[in-house]
Amino acid sequence: MNNEKLEEVTISGPPFERGEKYGKKLKQRIGEFVEYLLEEFRKDEGSDEAPLDHSRKYLPFIESYAKDIYCEMEGIAAGSGRKLEEIALIHLHEERRSFSELAQSCTTFAVTGAGTTDGSNLIGQTWDITPDLCQNADPFLLRVERDEGPNFLSYTYPGMMAGAGLNSAGISISWNSVPRLDFDYGVPTYVIIEQVLRQEKIGDALAAVLQAKRAGCFNFVIGGEEEIYSIEATPDDSAILYSGKTIGHANHYVSDKFRDEQDLDRAGGRSSASSTVRHNRVNRLLEENFGEIDVETLQEITEDHVNYPQSICRHPEPIPEDEQGFVSCATWIIDNTSREWWIAAGPACENEFRKYSLE
Repeated sequence: MNNEKLEEVTISGPPFERGEKYGKKLKQRIGEFVEYLLEEFRKDEGSDEAPLDHSRKYLPFIESYAKDIYCEMEGIAAGSGRKLEEIALIHLHEERRSFSELAQSCTTFAVTGAGTTDGSNLIGQTWDITPDLCQNADPFLLRVERDEGPNFLSYTYPGMMAGAGLNSAGISISWNSVPRLDFDYGVPTYVIIEQVLRQEKIGDALAAVLQAKRAGCFNFVIGGEEEIYSIEATPDDSAILYSGKTIGHANHYVSDKFRDEQDLDRAGGRSSASSTVRHNRVNRLLEENFGEIDVETLQEITEDHVNYPQSICRHPEPIPEDEQGFVSCATWIIDNTSREWWIAAGPACENEFRKYSLE
């Protein structure tokens, strides 16, 4: 059992200053991650300029949507010695799917206080990415101490502000990919995630998603001290799913608005079958344990191996390394009430959950 504790990096001050501190502290790792992403794009586009031209088109949307986040990105670029377009490219990692139809990463879940033993609101997920990305991204925790709003703790990649997280107001976000129904230039998914973490109220967190000129498709699970929501979104539309009990979601749309628009066969039968099994399985386990759920219960659910290796707890497949699909690079449970976050640095069955706190 691996009990590795994730590295923590702390930044503070006004937006540009904290971005610059971040860039300086992780200069080498940011540069290495940019080069990795550029190499990935070269496989599709053949040059560095194509991805940078692509990322440049998103900058006006980011600046218009959240000026402070744009300033942070300028600071990261200045501190790390990289181009602003390269820092945007890091935040566009999900939008790289505009070059790919594949959307099969992560299983998310949430439960309200009505279903937990101590009344806490809990959310979490498996963070499923390719083994190659897990190794090259080298994820870590970023503590952001803000002068102008809630502080937050995020799970992220070098040069990115937030991949998921929890803030000091008790707002948290986990999320999963869904089939790409549409694509447009707009605000990248990872920028919207940080904007959610900048909010003090659950309504403002939802509004941060709805007000964005979104670039891609996703499902967010957003929790507060008392409420949980799932938001399926495309560039042009969204569907808010509410539950007073539990939410479980995998990699296909479940709302009436989008369910019939997706083509699950296009991603391949095994991939869509994996999503179906994981979605049904996580919801069944949440329902069966409702009223008796605590952090340990959810940790056990994330170890589930039904349909292994494409199970909730995802593992490498018996195929060549360069053909691997997704594995659980991390697994976590967030307690919105206590502001505590339990993270396993890999599949839950092989890694010990370590606790991190905002308070």
